[in-house]
Amino acid sequence: MDTTRDLYSLYLVAKLMELLVNNLLSLAIAAVAMEIRIRTSAVLHGTVLGQGRAQVLKAGHIF
Repeated sequence: MDTTRDLYSLYLVAKLMELLVNNLLSLAIAAVAMEIRIRTSAVLHGTVLGQGRAQVLKAGHIF
């Protein structure tokens, strides 16, 4: 009886570890996706702001 309980406990621990690994993998994928989105957004906004700065410098005034 104790052997069956021990095996079941090991099975549950293995299942919990599998869930933990899957969750960590999902978090890593989400973190990479967020980083890509942030960098892409920064590049796109940087380009737009860069064009605006060029127009301000060409005009010689801010407003």
